[in-house]
Amino acid sequence: MISHVPNSVLVVEDHDSSAADYVRWLTESGYRVARASARDDALSEARRSRPDVVVLDLSLPSAPNRADEDVRHGLDLLDRLIRDDPFRAIIIVTATNDAEITRTVLQQTNGGEFVFKDAENLETDLREAVAVALAHPAYSMSRAIRRFREMLDEELPEDDYRKFIHEHWYVLLGPEYNDCRSPHEIARGAKVDLFAVRHDGFPDLWELKRPRDPVFSRYNDWLYHSPETSKGLGQLVDYCDVVRHEPQLTRSYEARKGLTSVAMNRPRGFLVIGRYTGTDDERKAQRDRVRLENSYYAGLMLLTYDDLVERAEQYLSLLHRYRPEPHR
Repeated sequence: MISHVPNSVLVVEDHDSSAADYVRWLTESGYRVARASARDDALSEARRSRPDVVVLDLSLPSAPNRADEDVRHGLDLLDRLIRDDPFRAIIIVTATNDAEITRTVLQQTNGGEFVFKDAENLETDLREAVAVALAHPAYSMSRAIRRFREMLDEELPEDDYRKFIHEHWYVLLGPEYNDCRSPHEIARGAKVDLFAVRHDGFPDLWELKRPRDPVFSRYNDWLYHSPETSKGLGQLVDYCDVVRHEPQLTRSYEARKGLTSVAMNRPRGFLVIGRYTGTDDERKAQRDRVRLENSYYAGLMLLTYDDLVERAEQYLSLLHRYRPEPHR
């Protein structure tokens, strides 16, 4: 699960008095705060500690104890921070009112937060900017995806993955769902790992196997379903047949409202199992095989955990690119 350790903030400010104020205010707000005074040490600290938020003064020296303070160093640092982590929250604290610089920063950060040093209540503005940045959907989703990637490299009980996906279904399953139940009993003695309800009211059934389970077995350079994959797909077919014959599950949202009569022939079924393994060529062959199979499955889809993460990252990239302004 995502840790409840306090969020971390890196303050990048070359003036000691201003930096001391920012550190004190944010520490009092419950954050773990570190400070850097120049471009180079800020980049090193950001890569080492991976802070959740960077509070960045644009006018910086290139390295500590150098007298070459310039906005170009701040803009260069901003660019590198975004390249390292496109979804990290970055708050610009600046005294500049240069319209061209402001436009450049807004483009780089997709409309990120600005705090101006001459504000009437700088402390309140800074505290609020950090809170708003951390509440942004793109930030929280990116951290859920990052934690899930880390979990895939760990040897965890199978149920830990199911619980995490259920907790973060809106991130990992995608925007087409408005509800997810886990585990969900679809018939006596038959429980599906995730019962995800689409916005049109129809359900999808998600069966989760272990990330370390093999997806394919190889024989004479041919890829065949592993026993685990075959069993999982068979299980999904059985579940879909059960749901098809359950009266309370066979009607869409419109039908339940009495608007029309729609019988559901069969819910969609998703099997998530294993990861792509081996050399680049071997992984590509496995991806191609999965795509081929999904092109002719009727109502079933085979996904690896790598596919699940990549789907979530595509949605997150779209959200980040066209993100709405969060409510203050």
